[in-house]
Amino acid sequence: MKAWLKQLFHWLRSQECGQSLLIIIFAITAMIGVAATVTDLGVAYVKTAQTQTAVDAAVLASGMTLPVKSGDTAAIAKTTAVAKEYLVKNGVTDTTNTTVTLGDLSGGSYYSVYVNQPASADTAFAKIFGINVITFQRDAKAKVVTCTALSDLVPLSIRQSVLEQIIAEGKSMHAILKYGLKDENVDNGAFGAIDLDGVKGGGANDYTNWLANGYQAKLTVGTVLPIEPGNMTGPTYSGIVERYNACTHYASEGGCKITKYVDDCPRVMKISVIEYTDSSNKYVRIKGFAAFVLEDYSTYADKGCVIGSYANMVNIGSADGDLTGTKPAFGVYSLVLTN
Repeated sequence: MKAWLKQLFHWLRSQECGQSLLIIIFAITAMIGVAATVTDLGVAYVKTAQTQTAVDAAVLASGMTLPVKSGDTAAIAKTTAVAKEYLVKNGVTDTTNTTVTLGDLSGGSYYSVYVNQPASADTAFAKIFGINVITFQRDAKAKVVTCTALSDLVPLSIRQSVLEQIIAEGKSMHAILKYGLKDENVDNGAFGAIDLDGVKGGGANDYTNWLANGYQAKLTVGTVLPIEPGNMTGPTYSGIVERYNACTHYASEGGCKITKYVDDCPRVMKISVIEYTDSSNKYVRIKGFAAFVLEDYSTYADKGCVIGSYANMVNIGSADGDLTGTKPAFGVYSLVLTN
C-alpha cells in the first residue's frame, strides 16, 4: 500500500494538474486513514469487550473462594489459579502478565479479589501508518459482603452469642443446631427449631419438609419468628435423614463432610442466627445467616438433636448483600462486583 501511494504521488507531480491532484491524493490518504482508524478501533473495541467479560467472569469465579486468610498460602494460590482458569475459559490466551490481587483485609482475612488483564488487538489498515497493534488493559474487582436475605433455610437456628463464641474459639466442629429433650439449654420449650413461615404451630409436616428440602421463601435480617415448640424427635429424624441421604457427592468417601464438601449439597444447611426477643423464649429475631455441614445422623434417632460443623458460603448477587458494611458477618456472604 505504501509503495502504491508513492508511485501515484510521483505520477501526479509530473502532470500539469499536479497541484490540484496533489490535494486530491492527500484527501484520499486522509480518508484511507480515517477508514483504517475506524476499522481497527472497531476490532479493538470488540476485543476489549471480550476481555472485560473474561475479567468479570474471573473475579466472580475466584471470588467464590473468599474470604481467604492472609497467611493461607494454599488458599491464596487457589484464588489466583481459579481467576486465571476462568480467563482462559473465556478466551484469554495469555495470562503471563495477569495481575491477581487480594484485598479488603479485615480480621486476618481478605474479602475481595482484583484482576487486571493486559491485552492487544492486531491492526490491519493502520499498519500503513506504522501502527501494528493496539494495546489496552481491563480490570474488575469482586467483594464478599454480609448476606442479609436468604431462601432455602432449614427451620433450625443458633444463637448469635453462641456462634460468635464458636468462631472466636475456633471450635467450629459439631455445633448443636437443635437441642435434645434433656439438654440444659432447653428453656420454655425452645429447642432451637423455629417456624419459618411465621405461623405459630404450623405443624410437623411443614417442619419435616423444611428440614428435608428447605424453606423456599426469602427471609431477611430483622424478621421476628415464633419458635417451634416441643422436641419433635420423629419429624426431626425423618427430615434430617432425607436431607443427609440426598447427598450424591464423594460416594466412595461417605459423601460430603466438613473437610470436603460441595457448596450446594443438601448436607450444607443454611440456618438462621438468632437471639430471643425476651425471656419467654417464644419468639426469635433473625440477626443473620450461617451455614453448617450436617453430621452423621445415626445418633439423632432417639434424641431429636441436630449437629453440624460451621462453614463459609458465598452467593452471587448484590441484591441480598449488605453494601453498607454495617451488618455483622456470620459466614454467609453475597458476592458483588465493585470498584
